[in-house]
Amino acid sequence: MFIKTVELENFRIYKDYNKIELTPGENKNIIVVSGKNGYGKTTFLMALVWCLYGKQMEKVDELYRKEIVDKGGYPKYIANSLNRLAKVEGQTRFSVAVTFGGIKIPEITCKEVKVIRSYDVKTSTSDKVEILIDGSPNDIVFDLRSEGRQDGEEIFIRDFILPIEIAKFFFFDAEKIVSLAEITSLEQRKMLSQAYTEVLGIKKYEDLKDRLEVMQDEYRKNQQMPKHKLISIKLKRTLLIPRSQ
Repeated sequence: MFIKTVELENFRIYKDYNKIELTPGENKNIIVVSGKNGYGKTTFLMALVWCLYGKQMEKVDELYRKEIVDKGGYPKYIANSLNRLAKVEGQTRFSVAVTFGGIKIPEITCKEVKVIRSYDVKTSTSDKVEILIDGSPNDIVFDLRSEGRQDGEEIFIRDFILPIEIAKFFFFDAEKIVSLAEITSLEQRKMLSQAYTEVLGIKKYEDLKDRLEVMQDEYRKNQQMPKHKLISIKLKRTLLIPRSQ
């Protein structure tokens, strides 16, 4: 999984529409975002977290929880995210959209998944979230709703993009790197390992390794089996194969 683009519209310091391309170039797989203090780096990180988790963002980092409490709750906190100049111009809506590539969804082939979260300070009572798979809504979100889970989009994000429980290992500022390196709790180490295994695509290689080990064990058993039993098994398999019509 990787982030292809981030689109911010009237979100805090980002006035009007801003699109940031994060698709790595040929033979380059790291994107560095740099800038002076006050130029929007922290807001950019917050935009990613808000887009994915909305009012649950307080569970990702203590900083967000503290800011939400200081503002008197999430509704007041997020309503304050409308760009000031846009507000003066009479605009009331802001949004963040994140497009992902390399996401695996069972039984669905897709090139990209786009998450759009928006808020209108004049009409909204809560965030509006949209999930687009290859540019269109998909039945999988509606299926989640039909199961009695009204927040189908939120469930989709947690199930197929990044569970909120491990988000804190990915969305953090430079100061948190030291604290992550000093993790001593066995439980936290397991969570950290699980986080990077899932997101970096290591799990599929672990699954492949497990399957190869099973095949290797079967091969060894067959090698140790008497020859007359192997011939008998092959004959049975031959008899079970249906003849072509």
